[in-house]
Amino acid sequence: MQQHRLMNHIAALSGSVIGALRPANAPWAVGSALWAMATAALIGGTGVLVGDLQVAGVAFLGAACAVGFLATGSYRARWRAVIAQASGGALGIGAGTLVPVSTAGLVLTAATAGTISGLIGGIGSSATAFGMMLSVGVAFGQFGGSSLPWWQQVLWYLAGAAVATVALLASWAFRRGAQERRAVAGVFDAAADLCAAIGAADASAARARLAAASAIARATRQHRQADLVALAAAALYAQGKPVPDPAIEAIRLAARQIRAGKQASVVLSERDDPWLLALADALRPDPVRPGAPVPATSRLSSLIRTACSRDTVANGVRIGLCLAVATGITVAMHERTHSFWLPLTTAVIVRPEYASVFVRTVNRIFGTLIGALLVTGYLAVWPSGLPVVVATALALGFVVLSAPKLYGLSVIGITSAALLSQSIGQPDPNAPAIRLVDTLIGAAVAVVFGYLLWPGARRLPGSARFSSALAAARRYFAEAVKPAGQRRRWQATRDEAYRLAHRVRAGAEAAVLEPPPVSSLAAQAIPAAIELEDAVDAITAISVAIDGGDDPVALIDDVEHRLARLDQSAVAIR
Repeated sequence: MQQHRLMNHIAALSGSVIGALRPANAPWAVGSALWAMATAALIGGTGVLVGDLQVAGVAFLGAACAVGFLATGSYRARWRAVIAQASGGALGIGAGTLVPVSTAGLVLTAATAGTISGLIGGIGSSATAFGMMLSVGVAFGQFGGSSLPWWQQVLWYLAGAAVATVALLASWAFRRGAQERRAVAGVFDAAADLCAAIGAADASAARARLAAASAIARATRQHRQADLVALAAAALYAQGKPVPDPAIEAIRLAARQIRAGKQASVVLSERDDPWLLALADALRPDPVRPGAPVPATSRLSSLIRTACSRDTVANGVRIGLCLAVATGITVAMHERTHSFWLPLTTAVIVRPEYASVFVRTVNRIFGTLIGALLVTGYLAVWPSGLPVVVATALALGFVVLSAPKLYGLSVIGITSAALLSQSIGQPDPNAPAIRLVDTLIGAAVAVVFGYLLWPGARRLPGSARFSSALAAARRYFAEAVKPAGQRRRWQATRDEAYRLAHRVRAGAEAAVLEPPPVSSLAAQAIPAAIELEDAVDAITAISVAIDGGDDPVALIDDVEHRLARLDQSAVAIR
């Protein structure tokens, strides 16, 4: 019996790993990859001109780290991420270079950087970029072996990141707003699909697609009207009201107008139905933003609460422990100036995404080990100089080329570029086999201390837990039942309820690919997550009805029963 259970567990784990490494159907990013390689050629040429390839090596590290955050996302999100990663990397290199040489000083600095990475990484994607590069920068400053002064390392790192940023985002000046318009139009199309699917079997899937499209558009500056259309469609879906074909076509027409660079200006004729009133208002040429803007103090207090939450603090301790162990092993095994690979591997694998899940961990391990193996073989033949510059340029191009296909493939390029950059100016005196052993040890530290032995590894990730999302839904419900003039922080309360509800569903769906027992918990959580999303939509329908002069007693009772059931479900799947 025990052998049978072991075989089932191994089979489930193998299936999880295979699923995690399955490429997407997205096309390769050929054009952007060519830009990345041109950037690398510019950096390498600069190193040749100044007569110091060490300069090119540090600049290549900055470019490689920047490219990792520039490959996907809206232009606005990419700008924020690259600024955050450059700041984190520069601060980390400075701290790692200036730290005392003693073992205690090195380990304490690495642990502190890792803990800060985890605490900040829970705030958002830009904060994650800062946190990860803070850890990588400390490892490079401690063990990179560059003879340049610390301030020159920081400046050349920033220069490499700046060159990569300008090269990959230069098209923004010629296609300004095009990507944002596509994101907003995608919300309109998804809203039209949801309206058409109301009452059909695939309505829930259409609602999930609308949530995903809204999340992408929310990172742009043009999301105001998209938010209103998505909310109107969600209210109609929650009420189960069929939407007339002319109304659906009006939404699709507005999407086409936005893609063409025009303002959506569709007039909806079916205004006699009160449930279509919100949709008609959302499609007006200049919809009025409901509620007041969120004060800066409120946003700051929200960020502080997130960074100090139990899950975020635990994540910071986890990363700090992993980097402390990796640094301690590094100091014990090799000379201080020749051991960058081991802590780099650990830092990349335990990258501080908030409640990172198995899929990304598998991709990081896969990409890091393959990249290290390729670099080890290459440096055995061409240990330094211009051949390494060429290989680094190809690695940078591969990061961008493969980003839409699979995260693990882009990690191969990022790892290869980062490791190759260390050997551009001078040969690595350590044998290639030692470097591969360093990588394997770094991966083992990340897996053992950051996953297998960590208490939270057997629980649902924080993103799939219901406590915060349920509390936000209840706050939204408490405001929705009030008259419109009496609602406080209405827009912020509504946005938080939707954001956390969608995060719970996305977290549960991602956790299905983890090994048991997390995958079993996630399978139980998905129906409850869908119910939570539906409950938030029903709360929106209540506010729409009240704004239209109705008394939605039945809807209010329905939401109260749903939230009560969700409280029980949250306890059962904790």
